[in-house]
Amino acid sequence: MNPKIKKYLDRLSASPKKPQSYLFIGTDGSGKEEAVFYFVSKIADKSSDAAFLEKIKRKVHPDVVIIEPETEEKKGKTREKDISISQIREMQQQLKFFSYELGYKFCVIKKANRLTEEAANSLLKFLEEPQGNTFFILLVNNLESMLPTIISRSAVLRFTRKNPPEWKEEYRQDLRQIFIQDIFERFDYAERKSKNKNEMVDILEDWENLVGESLRKSIKDQGGQKNIGKIVLLLNSIRKTINRIQHSNASPRTAMESLVLEMKW
Repeated sequence: MNPKIKKYLDRLSASPKKPQSYLFIGTDGSGKEEAVFYFVSKIADKSSDAAFLEKIKRKVHPDVVIIEPETEEKKGKTREKDISISQIREMQQQLKFFSYELGYKFCVIKKANRLTEEAANSLLKFLEEPQGNTFFILLVNNLESMLPTIISRSAVLRFTRKNPPEWKEEYRQDLRQIFIQDIFERFDYAERKSKNKNEMVDILEDWENLVGESLRKSIKDQGGQKNIGKIVLLLNSIRKTINRIQHSNASPRTAMESLVLEMKW
């Protein structure tokens, strides 16, 4: 864990005025999940208790509720579902009980950006009037995916990756090809990839990482600064497409087609 993050969490956990709701923001591999377990154990005064950490990671400790997208098998493929309002209601029921051991109750929501609108609004009502001994920690990849009202009620902690992001070479080649393909080839690509929503989001997030890396290089390279405007527009378009696919009723195929049509250099 980043020493600065660890030091901050140590101070925060010891504070008598610490917030009850948190947003841990960072891409996969940024250490935010490790930080969640560390933070919970510090507040609960269990940081040296390996058995406690094992229980919360296995989701068997009665004072720590962990919510994440459920999976389902469909046509021979496994896909993640959005976090439903029924999961939030079940969490609310669990948090109503008195603490079994810790004196506190915790709710950790992984991939909180996958909350349905109904689930997010239900969670918001709970955050508006939290019980005095209850803490919420939401893990997300980016802040834009969350309701502004949830953000305003949460302390935000950002995590950065220690190493440069990795991307699949196949997706990298796809991105290069898009720029030289005609409209029919682009539509064909969008149709093929939109059949698997999760794979399409993976592709777009890899593109986002790759374009972001290109932006950082262009900023450092004086000769590449003329392209910064185009790169920023492309980066914004990719992020908007990801958000449309994940957080609206827009057709994944339509969203992808709109994006590939915009991709010019």
